[in-house]
Amino acid sequence: MRNDKKNVSREHKKRLREIKRLRNRLRGYAEYVLDIIEDLDDKKDPVDQVLEKFKNLSEGERRVLPIRILSDGEKVYVEKIISFLESSPPEHINMFRDFLMKELSRRRMLKRDVEKIMSEIDRFLEDFDVYIPFHILDYDKKCFEKDRCLFLFKVEIGSKRYLDEYYGSLDDLIEIFREAVRKEAVEIYRLIEKAEKMRRIFMKRLRGLKDFLEEIESHVYENAIFSVLGDRLARPRSWRNLSDNIIQALNMGLEKIGGLESMRWDIKKMRNGAVVYGSNPKLWPDFYEWLVESIKMNNNLVVILRSFRKEIDETTKLPVKEIRGYITFIQEGSLRYIQLSAEELLEAYTRDPETGERIKPEPSVIYCGPGEEKIYSTTLEESEGHQK
Repeated sequence: MRNDKKNVSREHKKRLREIKRLRNRLRGYAEYVLDIIEDLDDKKDPVDQVLEKFKNLSEGERRVLPIRILSDGEKVYVEKIISFLESSPPEHINMFRDFLMKELSRRRMLKRDVEKIMSEIDRFLEDFDVYIPFHILDYDKKCFEKDRCLFLFKVEIGSKRYLDEYYGSLDDLIEIFREAVRKEAVEIYRLIEKAEKMRRIFMKRLRGLKDFLEEIESHVYENAIFSVLGDRLARPRSWRNLSDNIIQALNMGLEKIGGLESMRWDIKKMRNGAVVYGSNPKLWPDFYEWLVESIKMNNNLVVILRSFRKEIDETTKLPVKEIRGYITFIQEGSLRYIQLSAEELLEAYTRDPETGERIKPEPSVIYCGPGEEKIYSTTLEESEGHQK
């Protein structure tokens, strides 16, 4: 009798362990699914949606799809989720559905928090006449009582990155972020002053630089992207202890295309009129030295300016973008530049460089040449539609 009780107890514990492993596994599946597709339609069965979306993904570019490792070492990938949904018993599918909806609800709550934080900080930033970057890189919370939660976050404010936790209310956390913004504003003003000083120094060292920068900045409304392509580009001063592999792995703006190098700089025009180059404020003073060195290292540089306008394209409902292209070179000790025509830009952006075949123009783009020369991609698409 005693042995029978021990056997029953042992089987019961074994069953509980199996259930726990199953629940952890299905919870991991739900998290993986939402990492990839992010949201679901509440009007449709979530499991049917996941199966449909994952089948479409499986038939597409597999190399871009991530793999997740669960706590027990199991690898989870798209095809495994498809197999699970197509072959598992109904009780397992129902358990997965429950975890999926709970995790979706939690993520939606976190998204609402992030939207509120960003809205409050954006309103607060209006009090400053300079641009102070504020980015939420990671955010989570665990609530133990009403309006009191443990917040776990990673944010970038100005030139610094904060990885921390805080226990309290969401409003209290927002006030902490406001205070961090106030402190970082001092550093931002210092970096702007340093960048303007470096700008003056390198304008004196290279004739023609002032005219070229004025040409570029006359087409920056608020935000733009400044891309440079050459045989070999300089490295910003703050990158010089990093290998190219690390720079590329961290997606810092450097790309290698065939035998050429390309580097991308974000541009921000502030309310006080100052213009800065670089997504990280620490790069703002480095830009001018980098640009002059890159110009001197190459016979010719290709510069592409992508400017973002405030208007929305009525046809596509996307923000309107302007693209301009320039060739820069040194002549008799001065920087010279030639602006590409709108036709030349259109040709470059609508032809596959490998096959030479025509490709569709990017929607909501204006290809801009010298003066008022412009070609609208939306108009091109409409004319192609009429021809068909």
